[in-house]
Amino acid sequence: MFIDLLREELGEDKGAGNETRFNCPFCENHNNKFKFYVENADLGRWICQRCGEKGNPAAFVMKWFEVDYAEAKEILLTYDYDVDEFRKQRTSFSNYGAGGLTEEERLLLYITREGEPLEDEIKKITYTCPRPPTNCKSLMENFNNPEAFIFFQYLQGRGVTLENIRDHNISYVTYGEVELVDGRKMNLINHLIFFTFNDLGVPIYWNTRSIDPNPFIKSFNAPAKTTEYSKNNSVFNLNRARFYDKIVVTEGVFNALTVGYHGVATFGKKVTEEQVRIMLNATEQFKTPIYLFLDKDAWKEMIQSAHTIHRIDPTRPVYYVNSPTNEDANDIGTDRCYEWISNAFLADAQGDLQLQLLNM
Repeated sequence: MFIDLLREELGEDKGAGNETRFNCPFCENHNNKFKFYVENADLGRWICQRCGEKGNPAAFVMKWFEVDYAEAKEILLTYDYDVDEFRKQRTSFSNYGAGGLTEEERLLLYITREGEPLEDEIKKITYTCPRPPTNCKSLMENFNNPEAFIFFQYLQGRGVTLENIRDHNISYVTYGEVELVDGRKMNLINHLIFFTFNDLGVPIYWNTRSIDPNPFIKSFNAPAKTTEYSKNNSVFNLNRARFYDKIVVTEGVFNALTVGYHGVATFGKKVTEEQVRIMLNATEQFKTPIYLFLDKDAWKEMIQSAHTIHRIDPTRPVYYVNSPTNEDANDIGTDRCYEWISNAFLADAQGDLQLQLLNM
């Protein structure tokens, strides 16, 4: 079973009630004192309590062996773990409920249900996710599908890795239809779909980016009804970034992906008060510092955002990341992003003036 694979690959383990613990192979600090927890049940869900990595057996094999989904299934079969069989068991709502699903499986169910909320989530949340485009497909689930190649190629050109694609369940549509708030329909052709997830791995919002050189629609934020999440109360990648020592606020998904584990996106230069409260609440326990890294032309919005943060939580450390050029994070790449982040300065009265003088 899956636990046998882990014992072969990770070595020493410790029993912990209904779980088995290992040293996490994904933490930067490998001396993590058995923080990698694995369910003893056949489902084999795992999570690292230090770095926040989590998933099911297929996700572990894909990440550990650096293989695609199909190869991961084959590897697990050699340990008598049939991914397809366990998925059938776990996606039966009558027997297990949606709470037993991983983030990847939740997304697949969400797509196939065309945005209808999972049954055990209807009572838990006030808002639902806007209905995704028709014909929306997961890239990793279509790794060997020829139609997906151009989307993988485009993402590679933007510096997006397979790990990013897997972690965020990036999806695509070759030709799909979106229903607008007023009921009209709009077509999307060759668009990538980026889902935003809550802390439980449930999709709550999505936006898109065209891969065509001269698209009719370059990017598209999901239209939201009053009962649905919108770009004003969603923050891309906050469900992951909240586990790290800082969060770096960017305007768009590609910028957040370039920043890496710390990056979040607010879908534009305007950071709403709702988004600020969401970020503060998610990182309240350790008072995680917030770095504002919007595009160069958004320096006024950065100051406004810092003031909003300080009004709500005067004790929260806030920093400005100044862009010395007109390039954004995705333009310059991860290494230069962290050079700029390392030069961030405190968002206080002196910092406000410094940011203003650097951008006038």
